[in-house]
Amino acid sequence: MNWRLFGWLAALFGGAVLAVIIVVNVIQFVLGAIGGILAFIFNFALFIAIVGGIVWLGLKAKKAIGGRNNPQIRK
Repeated sequence: MNWRLFGWLAALFGGAVLAVIIVVNVIQFVLGAIGGILAFIFNFALFIAIVGGIVWLGLKAKKAIGGRNNPQIRK
């Protein structure tokens, strides 16, 4: 058996396995980052929608009960 050839084959196989592991980890990292960004954007949009809806309902309620933006000036 040619041990030098066996060593080269083992090194090539080990390098290939290591390369596959690195590529899979990079792909998982990228997909996780994209998923994290999308989740952040979705949660931020949901927060803005809820806060905006509450403010809008508050303004509508203020207008409905006769509230004004300019206070009366007493003489």
